[in-house]
Amino acid sequence: MTFENSAHATAEFDALEQSLAREGAVRRKMMGRPMLALGGKMFACLDRVDMLAVKLGRDSEWHARALAIPGAEVFRPGQTEREFKDWVAIPEDQSAEWERFAVAALEHVR
Repeated sequence: MTFENSAHATAEFDALEQSLAREGAVRRKMMGRPMLALGGKMFACLDRVDMLAVKLGRDSEWHARALAIPGAEVFRPGQTEREFKDWVAIPEDQSAEWERFAVAALEHVR
């Protein structure tokens, strides 16, 4: 299964991939979604609703900061009822925030 993302969300994710490749991030696909991993551990993915989901750890300061962004929410892959409580999904209209939270997520899994 694959998902279509907007051209803007895809371009922003591609830019993240390029930036974080210097830190060892590798692009993969999981459940049809483009994702970034470090050492085999997924830390960011582009959801089908054009949200960047990042793994920050549910009790971390970064998690709380991400949830404070307008429109951000605990990640539910494909908008299912199942929550990934260590993850926060940040909407496309807040993509200016994506890189700093992706870097924090990379550091979290490192």
